[in-house]
Parts: sequence; structure tokens; C-alpha cells
Amino acid sequence: MSRGPIRCHYALTPQHRPDCQLTATVTYGDIPLCSACAGLRSTLGKGQTPRKLPTPHSPDPLGLLAEVHLELTNAIEQLHAAVARARQHHTTWTSIAAILGTTRQAAQQRFRAP
Repeated sequence: MSRGPIRCHYALTPQHRPDCQLTATVTYGDIPLCSACAGLRSTLGKGQTPRKLPTPHSPDPLGLLAEVHLELTNAIEQLHAAVARARQHHTTWTSIAAILGTTRQAAQQRFRAP
């Protein structure tokens, strides 16, 4: 089952590649690039034969947003599960907070079971 078009390597870095077309048209090894980013590459994929991908109809910024939102939702669920598992193994809130870059109290408030 296909997930849809392949995302360009630079799709989520608009500050580096503002003209990115979001959808890859070619890959260099494992790195997918849209035609705009492929034209700007210097050493990326050097010595590798490009492999053409099916040509997309048009950029899909809403599809990209939906995909990233789903990834974020999954990551948040995994974070909550990992904190719960750490607590089951008697990890202190201070240790958890240090890894998350927050305070002990903030970690407790965010992740304590209701």
C-alpha cells in the first residue's frame, strides 16, 4: 500500500530551502529531493546515480501538514508511554525532567496520571 508521494528531504526546513516543492521527484541513494532542491545540491549524492520517482501532480502542503501532525501525535503518545515506563522503573521526576529539559514540577504536572 502506498502512503502517497515521497516528501523531499528539505520539506520541513523552509529556512534553508524556501523554494522546496515538498514532493520528491528523484532520489540520490536514500535521500529524496524535489526538482528545485536537486538543482541546488552540491555534494549531496555525489557519485550516485539519481533514481527518478513518479512525477507528482502538484505540491501538497496540506498533505505534508497532516502527515507531520500524525507523526507529532504519535510522538506525544510515545513520550507519555516512555515517561510512564520510566516511573514504573522508579526513575525520579528530577531525572525525567533533566532529560526533557524542564523542571521536576513541570514534568510531574504534565505526565502524572490523572
